[in-house]
Amino acid sequence: MATRETQTKILEAAISLFNEASASRVSSNRIAEAAGISKGNLHYHYASKEEIIFDIWNQMEAEIRNWSDDEISPTIDHMAWMTLRQYRLIWRYRFFYQELNILLENDPELKFRFNQVRRQRMDKVFRFFKALAKAGVLKPGLTDDQLHNLIRVSWIVSDFWLSFARVEEDTVDMTTMQEGYQLILQLLKPVMTDAALQAIPDSLQLFSVAPPEEPAINP
Repeated sequence: MATRETQTKILEAAISLFNEASASRVSSNRIAEAAGISKGNLHYHYASKEEIIFDIWNQMEAEIRNWSDDEISPTIDHMAWMTLRQYRLIWRYRFFYQELNILLENDPELKFRFNQVRRQRMDKVFRFFKALAKAGVLKPGLTDDQLHNLIRVSWIVSDFWLSFARVEEDTVDMTTMQEGYQLILQLLKPVMTDAALQAIPDSLQLFSVAPPEEPAINP
């Protein structure tokens, strides 16, 4: 079996196990067993569980960097799609967000890379918000500080909404994601124009059916 094919099997097995039981409770032996390979073969590719987690982050980072320049589509519909896209990523790698502080504290390089990507994404989201204002979606006169604060609060909701929801529910569906989007809208409604507020019902339709090219979101 080719090296990358084996690594992919290891990563997929690890993601599934970590999501089910948390990274701290899953041993390398369990990952090897779930991947259908020997422990020695696993250690040939990854010397430690920390290396597996770091490569999972590499996979996450590649997905994030592949996202388009959102500011070219400053609409309510695109903002809804951005939220859905983010929630699907968080759900697929939910262990990472649920154990975020511990994982970052245990790996300074991972913490550096995570913060680097987050800063870059926040810069892109800021440009998107500026484009929303220019397009008449947000009310005129908002300062850069106000936009940054809106982004930070909406970011907190985005990153931790699914973890919050799972306290009561073991699985996440499109309704759960729509509820998270509505929380973000609630933050933005006071600074949205009347025309943008009227467009909200249409944007909610994106959460009625999962995009066909995406994997199922229930485990």
